[in-house]
Amino acid sequence: MTTNTPIHVGGCLCGAVRFSASGDPVGANHCHCGMCRKDSGSGVSTFVSFRTDAVTWDGTPTDYESTPGKYRGFCPKCGSSLTWWSRESADTIDLRLGSFDDPTPFKAKKHLWVSTALPEFSGLDPDIDHFDQGS
Repeated sequence: MTTNTPIHVGGCLCGAVRFSASGDPVGANHCHCGMCRKDSGSGVSTFVSFRTDAVTWDGTPTDYESTPGKYRGFCPKCGSSLTWWSRESADTIDLRLGSFDDPTPFKAKKHLWVSTALPEFSGLDPDIDHFDQGS
C-alpha cells in the first residue's frame, strides 16, 4: 500500500548524523533569543517542529543542556547544530531549517523572543505572529 506521507530528510555538514522526519510539521518558528544566535552563529534561528516519534536517526546528536531541562543537539563530529528540545515537551523536537536537504517546503508561523531581536532581523516576515518572549 502506498501512502502520501511526506518524508523530509536532512543532517549535519559532515554526514555523520542524518534524520528522516515523516509527515507534516507541527510548527515552525524564527527564534531571536541570544542563545539561539550563539548556537547557530547567525542573527536569527529558524526551527521546524515535528513529533519526536516521527523522526528517525542515522547517527546520534550530542545533547547540550543549555538551560535546565532544555537541550540543543549537535553533531559530535563536525559540530553542526541540529535540534532543540525540552524535557517538558519531549513529544516534539525542533529541527534546524538549514539542516534539511530541502528546506523549501517549510515556512515559519511565528517569531519568538522579538524583545531581544537584532534590529535588522526584527522585521523579518511581518505577516506572521510576533511574541516578545517564547510562545
